[in-house]
Amino acid sequence: MKRDGKKMLRRVKTLRFLRNEVVLITGGSSGIGKELAFEAARRGAIVVVVSRNLEKLQEVAKKCLILSGRPAFAYQLDVTDPDQIDDVLSKVQHEVGGIDVLINSAGLGDFIPVVKESYRSMEKMVHTNLLALMYISRCVAKQMMDQGYGAIINMGSFAGKLPTPNSAVYSATKAGVIQFDNVLRMEVADYGVQVLTVNPGPIDTPFFDKADNDYTYRAHLPKWVFISPEDLARRIWNNVGYKTREINVPGYVAYLGWAYQVIPGLGDWAIKKFFDFQQDKKNL
Repeated sequence: MKRDGKKMLRRVKTLRFLRNEVVLITGGSSGIGKELAFEAARRGAIVVVVSRNLEKLQEVAKKCLILSGRPAFAYQLDVTDPDQIDDVLSKVQHEVGGIDVLINSAGLGDFIPVVKESYRSMEKMVHTNLLALMYISRCVAKQMMDQGYGAIINMGSFAGKLPTPNSAVYSATKAGVIQFDNVLRMEVADYGVQVLTVNPGPIDTPFFDKADNDYTYRAHLPKWVFISPEDLARRIWNNVGYKTREINVPGYVAYLGWAYQVIPGLGDWAIKKFFDFQQDKKNL
């Protein structure tokens, strides 16, 4: 079927304002997901948040209702369960309406040497950070292609571009997100669907309390490196409805990633030096 490119472009541009647009956010009970929900509500969106913690979700939804003056919804969801994903997406479609913007922000990390990672830990990270994101994106992309417009925002990471010690599995999942988006973007572009990949450095959220509970990773990072989740949320929404492919925060992340590809040997040396990393007994 021939599509009206100008009409689809006009519809995508309406997402820049978010007013009355249906926004679905995974991992919406805390961290960057919560801040994205609040900022979307301030801009007049109809916010739908999903995560495993229903009590926290309901608190977020209540605040979104106050901020936007529009309905807000909370659905309990374990993103590693495809049957739950299908069920919740069906409920959203029938109870709220078609999804105009999807943000996959659910994620977890475990910053320890890869030789210490258990199979269960690796499996959980891959399922949560990558497989669930791909499946949810796939389901929602189909709906957006049918309706002729939409935006899919997936949270990658600077770790997907620049490797750091003690983050092998986490980095692998985020590199997978970046490459998945590169292909998805090509496949849905002619249907008026934007695919935006967000690659932030460390964000000042509870994520690090779980991923780096002994502070070995965080100890090497100065406080100024950490990104404000509120500022990041505003920046993400400011790029929805445009032709933006990636957001790299801080901006130098993209340049460091490029430099690493060109001179990886020097990159390995510099990264290990920065993190004071040695493969000795304490790391095994």
